[in-house]
Amino acid sequence: MVTRKNRLATDALREVKNTFSRYLSILVLAALAVAFLSGLRTAAPDMQYTADRYYDRTRLMDGYVLSTLGLTQGDVDALAGAAGVEAAEGCRDVDAIAIDCIVNVRSMPERLNLLEVEEGRLPQRGDECVTESLLLVKLGLQVGDTLELVMAEDHEDDLERTSYTIVGVVNSPLYVSLDRGASALGSGSVDAFVYVPGENFTFDHYTCAYFTGEGLAALDSYGDDYEDRLDALADSLEPLADQRAQLRYDTLIGEAQDELDDARKEFEQAKADAERELADAWQELQDGRRELDDGWAEYREGQETLEREVADAQRELADALADLRQGEADLADGRQKYEDGLTEYQDGLQKYEDGWAEYQDGLAEFEDGRAKYEDGLAEYEEGKAKYEDGLAKYEDGLAELEWGEASYLSGQAEYRRGKAQYDSGLKEYEQNKALLEQQEAEGRAQLEAALAALEPMKDTDPAGYAAAVEQLMKEAAAGQAQLEAAKAQLEAGKAVLDASKAQLDAAAAELDAAQWELSQGRAELNEAKKELDEAKAELDQAERELADAKAEVDRGQAELDEAKRELDDAKVELADALAELEDAKAELDQGEIDLRDGWAEYNDGVAELAKARREGEQELADALVELNDGEAEYADGLKEYEDGRRKADEEIADAQQKLDDAQAELDDVEECEWYVLSRFTNAGIVGYSQDSDRVSNLASVCPVIFFLVAALTCLTTMTRMVEEQRTQIGSLKALGFSRLAISKKYIAYAFSASLIGGILGLLIGCTLIPAVIANAFNIMYAIPALEFKPQPGLYVGAVLAAVACTTGAALWACLSTLMDTPANLMRPRAPKAGKRVFLEYVRPLWKRLTFTWKVTMRNLFRYQRRFWMTVIGIGGCTALIVTGFGLHESIFSILNQQFDHVFLYDAILGLDKKAGEDKLEAVDDYLAGSPWVEDHLLTNQTLLEASTGGLAQDAYLFVVDDQERFRQFIQLGHRTDGQPVALSGDGVVVTEKLSELLEVSVGDTVTLNNDGRRVEARVADITENYAYHYIYLSAECYQALFGEAAEHNAMLLRYAEGTGEAESDTVSNHLMALDGVASYSYIATLRDNFTDSMEAIDYAVVIIITAAAALAFVVLYNLTNINITERTRELATLKVLGFYDKETTAYVYRENMFLTLFGIALGLVLGRFLHAWMVLTVEVEMVMFGRTAPPYAYVLAAALTVVFSIAVNVAAHFRLKKVDMVESLKTVE
Repeated sequence: MVTRKNRLATDALREVKNTFSRYLSILVLAALAVAFLSGLRTAAPDMQYTADRYYDRTRLMDGYVLSTLGLTQGDVDALAGAAGVEAAEGCRDVDAIAIDCIVNVRSMPERLNLLEVEEGRLPQRGDECVTESLLLVKLGLQVGDTLELVMAEDHEDDLERTSYTIVGVVNSPLYVSLDRGASALGSGSVDAFVYVPGENFTFDHYTCAYFTGEGLAALDSYGDDYEDRLDALADSLEPLADQRAQLRYDTLIGEAQDELDDARKEFEQAKADAERELADAWQELQDGRRELDDGWAEYREGQETLEREVADAQRELADALADLRQGEADLADGRQKYEDGLTEYQDGLQKYEDGWAEYQDGLAEFEDGRAKYEDGLAEYEEGKAKYEDGLAKYEDGLAELEWGEASYLSGQAEYRRGKAQYDSGLKEYEQNKALLEQQEAEGRAQLEAALAALEPMKDTDPAGYAAAVEQLMKEAAAGQAQLEAAKAQLEAGKAVLDASKAQLDAAAAELDAAQWELSQGRAELNEAKKELDEAKAELDQAERELADAKAEVDRGQAELDEAKRELDDAKVELADALAELEDAKAELDQGEIDLRDGWAEYNDGVAELAKARREGEQELADALVELNDGEAEYADGLKEYEDGRRKADEEIADAQQKLDDAQAELDDVEECEWYVLSRFTNAGIVGYSQDSDRVSNLASVCPVIFFLVAALTCLTTMTRMVEEQRTQIGSLKALGFSRLAISKKYIAYAFSASLIGGILGLLIGCTLIPAVIANAFNIMYAIPALEFKPQPGLYVGAVLAAVACTTGAALWACLSTLMDTPANLMRPRAPKAGKRVFLEYVRPLWKRLTFTWKVTMRNLFRYQRRFWMTVIGIGGCTALIVTGFGLHESIFSILNQQFDHVFLYDAILGLDKKAGEDKLEAVDDYLAGSPWVEDHLLTNQTLLEASTGGLAQDAYLFVVDDQERFRQFIQLGHRTDGQPVALSGDGVVVTEKLSELLEVSVGDTVTLNNDGRRVEARVADITENYAYHYIYLSAECYQALFGEAAEHNAMLLRYAEGTGEAESDTVSNHLMALDGVASYSYIATLRDNFTDSMEAIDYAVVIIITAAAALAFVVLYNLTNINITERTRELATLKVLGFYDKETTAYVYRENMFLTLFGIALGLVLGRFLHAWMVLTVEVEMVMFGRTAPPYAYVLAAALTVVFSIAVNVAAHFRLKKVDMVESLKTVE
């Protein structure tokens, strides 16, 4: 028994050595499946375990308290003393600007939220600070440099100093993501954090108080138990929050009201003193004004007398001046007319002389043109005669050529008839020859089968066995002789065909020679025809040119005659014009003498008037100086009074306004509220949890597909392995070995391969894949190096799953085979009955296939199990690759859809609820005048809870006043058909993801909970959306539901084309300085945050694609390897029959090619549904991924599968070359 076991063990080891490639493929499949399962399943727990240890190490707060009126040390002490609170610590912070970055300046922590130093040290003096590496990179600073801060106007006194020396680079557990929170400065978001000693803050209250709960540090931060206990602690602090908030409100209001009353008393006393002083000054100004008014009356009377006398004299001079100027105008007009006439005469004379010269030149050109026309006419007549001779010769040659071509076509038709007869005979010869070869092969196969059937008689009946063998050999010899005779007849017919072939070749040569001669003749005629056509074109052109020349000569003669007549008429007109000019010259000379005498008399009158006017004006000027001096003195006094009055009024008004504003602010101070929040309101902590959950969602689906494909491939491998050794199994069973003993070899084979592969995959998957994913997450999250969480249950389960799949496949294959009897097992399995495949019924297609393609089709469709195993394996891998690429596109395409097609606005303003109309008008005026803001829209956006049944989700409610304008900012439409969605007055429009989470459709009802006000709304339509949840309704519908009109609390901005981040920051700074603006959010920043969040998930998708590609390659290689091993004798027989290596390879390639194509087709269909299922599985509540895979995902998946198939086929070629032909002579048993 021991010897038998040792032999079985030795046989098992030999089997591993002989089929090492098969063994290795099972091992690799198991390793891939386990690595993928363990890697993805451990990644999320490892990441959360690392984060939890980091939170515990830095004593990250479990929750924090915010107050609308700040927190005092007493508030922090009360919080620390509350039941369930382990520790509490206050914190002060303020936003500032460092060059072009918005930083949140925070006080150094002492007990909670401790910092971890990356470089340098913590601050030890008041003028030192620490920050994060992100800020140093942005500003180009390093440890030791000075950081200068610029404070906002309303916070410029919040810090004692604004210059700090950077002494260290730190990480804070409060900032584990790139999101640093919102700010009222710049773009509306904080870029980095800075920690300074708390002594630098000048205000005495805390902006926030952090606390930790008793016993919470021992719990998993991402576990349900921790979240439940934290929620319970937060609820227990609510009574304390109400009590401390009321105390803070009462204290602040009482102190402020006392200070305001004292200031109002001082203001009233100062106002009364100022009004008495101003009344005395006004009385003195009134007396001076009366004296000045009397002096001005006397001055104006003298001024009127002088102006009247001067006006009379000026009228007389004006009349004389008008006459003189009229005379000058008449003289100038006459002189101008004379000069114009003289110029006109000279121009006419010059034109006459130029016209005479042109006439002489035209006459000479006319004579030259007429001579050229006569020469061209002679040349045309000569060319026309030559053309007619050439045309006659061409027509004779064309007739001779057409007769030769007719003779050639007749010979060609006779040749084709002979060639068709030859081809028909050759085809019949080849068909008969193939039939004989097939009959010879079938006879040989029948002989071998008969010999194999007689083999059992060899030991039991040697004599009968010898007689039967001899009889078989005789029958085989007789059959061979008949085949040889048929071959001889075929060869004789072949000789006749060869003779007719020689005659046809000679006839073809003669036809080719005739065709060449005809081609030469045709070419010469074409050349002659071309020359004739060119000559004809030249003659036609010459004829047209001669006709044009003749017309030109005639026109030239007519033009010359007309020009001669015009010149004669012009000569007569010039003589008359010269006589008229001489008469006009004499009249002009006399008029000029009369005009000079008139100007002399006028100038004397002007001089006398000027003298009298100067004397009167001097007297008035002296009086005006005295009046102006008095007026200046009065103006100075009045200005001094008005300045004093205005200054007093302004000071009184300012003081009054300050008192009124202070009282209004005091009256408007709302009740103090405490907000007790958990750490899960921290964007980084929540984002890290959600992103790691996405990886966990991937792990719940993909490994299952991997295991299915791997198990199917292993089942195929083990089944074919057992089938190959069917005879050996039958022999062992006949010798008395039990089923278990026989199966041990195959079970051990599969068990060892899967166990070794599973352990290797576990080692790689549990370390490499989580490390790669965690490294990707470090792009967005400041979490320390990954720490591996022990998960023994998962480790053992993953390996056992791989071992169970592979070993179970081996066990099933063995048991299904061992069910048969030893006698049947020792015989080869009967080949499949020969029957037609379905392609043979498609007669037109089947007839066109060659013999080798017909064999390929029969092999493919006759062996159905091999066909479907291969196709399903390839299809599964292709589907995984489609899913990987599709997930990548589904994740990142939503960003373009959401922020380019759904959200058309670029920023959103949060408006102050207490802002009046004047403040909102200031915001509107700035936006209307900004060159970077193209349009803006007032709206109402509210965060509320939407629920139905037992399901609830937070969503943003948008109230739309003007649907047409709203479409310019947010596009509502259906994702499937692209049709726009309109808002109705009797229902709301919900986003698609929200409708899925609430399980509602059009016509259903949802409950909207807005600060305790619950209303029922009908779902009128569902719109496309990918990020967050939104509910849209018209203003009329809102009023009908809530019983009041919606107040505008937000404003959507759309920037002009080309507006960048710098311009957006400028707009943000201006807006945040206005009283009516509470917040500013830049959509580009939100988009960048989404992109960063999705990149980490993309790394997991890359791992899926890589693993699927590796699995596809292994599956293809394994199935091809099994196919070759299973058909070794068939392939060796082909080589014996004369197939070359390339032909044998092509024989296998054709089948592999079709199997690959079928597998790809199946995989593309499966990938479509697998991708849709995967998207729904990995989605988180706040995001909807793209639901369809892009075309390139299918193309890449198909291309990769084809590439792997080609690579596997190349490797198979070298194995096919090593197939030994002797194998074809061995019997199966």
